[in-house]
Amino acid sequence: MNAACRFEDKKDGTLLDHESGLVWAKEDSWPVAQDWLNFQDALQFVDDMNKKDYLGYHDWRFPEKEEIEKLFSPECIIMGRSKQEIHLDPLFAPGGGNGSWCLPFDQQAAFYFSYKTGMLQHFDQDFSQGYVRLVRLYPAD
Repeated sequence: MNAACRFEDKKDGTLLDHESGLVWAKEDSWPVAQDWLNFQDALQFVDDMNKKDYLGYHDWRFPEKEEIEKLFSPECIIMGRSKQEIHLDPLFAPGGGNGSWCLPFDQQAAFYFSYKTGMLQHFDQDFSQGYVRLVRLYPAD
């Protein structure tokens, strides 16, 4: 599939990924929460956004590590917060965090994916400078 048409801007703050069938929030948690999130804060953020029908939806969830890894586009650069270069499709909103918490997790640690390096790391859940990018399944109807 041509990378130029992989994502479709749904004009409601979301992007449809034609490759995976997932819908991603254009903005991550940074511009919405205006703060970093440790893992437990990120879980609460997802819950809060669902209660608020964020962007008109109430079925947001954490991305799986395999899903978030597929967002990494080495050939693309957008400016994240603090003028960091991150490698996401230019349809994603600039100014976001340099990575995202993702699943799976255990009692101590969770996976964290970097949009700067394309690397997946295992961080303690209390790592306090994290972000999360919301995702949901696109309805088939």
